[in-house]
Amino acid sequence: MNKLLTRPDLQLSCQLFALACHVSRAHDSYAAEALKVHGDHGSLISGCVRDHFPEHVKNTLRAMALSVTKYSDSAYAARPRGVRYSTMIQLARAVAARDGSGYYGPRA
Repeated sequence: MNKLLTRPDLQLSCQLFALACHVSRAHDSYAAEALKVHGDHGSLISGCVRDHFPEHVKNTLRAMALSVTKYSDSAYAARPRGVRYSTMIQLARAVAARDGSGYYGPRA
């Protein structure tokens, strides 16, 4: 296991990156279900996958994509003093490798 995942000073960021991964995987699952129900055609739209999806589906997907970004940004904001940005990138990648990242995953 990656030693960054167990560092006490990085636990808050680790948990926030894990939440970003969790929501990203949920976004993927919801998008896959929407594609099955509504079809895989039409214009691609970042965050909400397809333009032809009903508004309530697109709004849910947008909210999930926004949550991924917020959790990831919060993880970086919780970076302890003296910890390099490159260490945070490594932590984000380690959490994504451990948990699975979905399409968006943590910003790394």
